Amino acid sequence: MTTSSVGENGEVIVECGLDAPAERVWRALSVPELAADWLGAVPAARADEDGRPATSFEIVDAKPFSRLTYRWRDGSPDARGDSFVTVEIAPRGPQNTWFRLTHRAPAMPLTAANGNTPMTLAA
Repeated sequence: MTTSSVGENGEVIVECGLDAPAERVWRALSVPELAADWLGAVPAARADEDGRPATSFEIVDAKPFSRLTYRWRDGSPDARGDSFVTVEIAPRGPQNTWFRLTHRAPAMPLTAANGNTPMTLAA
């Protein structure tokens, strides 16, 4: 069963069980070429190879076989900046893994409700 929710800080959280051993799940998440297939993105080191913006990821923190964090760069023109995706896993028997993904989006700038732009001061 998969559950999804929005955390108190606006992050998206998805939890589920996977029918695979934790070691196999870890390998799929931590080997950039394998993670690229699963994430539908390219490793950051290869993001600009063809000169077009691409959705990319970079591993920024890892605790082997339990937690991994990616810096996520949305390649779309209206992207608001980098976000962070943390995946936590834990074995649930020899052939099952608990999986939790938390996606923290970049902070949105505060704007006035009436659409006014910030005041500019000239010297």
